[in-house]
Amino acid sequence: MADTVQARAQRKLSRALAGRLARYREIVDAARNAGKTYVSSDACGRELHVDGTLVRKDMACLGVIGKPHVGYPVAEVITALERHVDEQTQRAAVLVGVGNMGVALVRSGTLERHGVHLEAVFDRDSTKIGQEVGRHRIETIDQLEDVINKTGAKLGVVTVPAENAQAVIDRMAAAGIRVIWNFAPIRPQTPPGVRVLNEHLAESVGRLSRYLDEADTKVLQPC
Repeated sequence: MADTVQARAQRKLSRALAGRLARYREIVDAARNAGKTYVSSDACGRELHVDGTLVRKDMACLGVIGKPHVGYPVAEVITALERHVDEQTQRAAVLVGVGNMGVALVRSGTLERHGVHLEAVFDRDSTKIGQEVGRHRIETIDQLEDVINKTGAKLGVVTVPAENAQAVIDRMAAAGIRVIWNFAPIRPQTPPGVRVLNEHLAESVGRLSRYLDEADTKVLQPC
């Protein structure tokens, strides 16, 4: 038992490392799709805006050995990342809101690739109930609490309009959801013990506009 507890403790990741591992998968997938067999630590570092030394440390944690001046075998990195996901406790999740954003998330398989098992998807629109999205049948939101209780889901994904988001989040929290990935353009209120990651697309667009303005200013400056 002690060895098992120690092994689990060793697998616990910092948030920063967990985020980098998720990005590594995107980087090596892109390299594989481009026909590359190796990816360098410096190339990964540029994508992540970190030093290549940190990338090499991460690869060592994954057990992947690179070749000097060549890089890391793409196939081995993918295998190591998949093994890492399998070693982590699979996290059960539910998603509410099967509009464009919800459908894109479900079909992308992003959650599953990073160790999150999507148990069910819900919507309040009666015309959508029973339709298939990916491998999921859209369920009525009336069943939300029952599914959370049966599956033990702790993660809730919210892709509903702003006016419906708080009510959905309240129901998730009351049913036992402890982490919420919120795509609705609100900053919801949650009880103690429930954490929210807000994805505000409008704010991101605003930042992009600022970056474009800065880029234009630099272009216009005289040499």
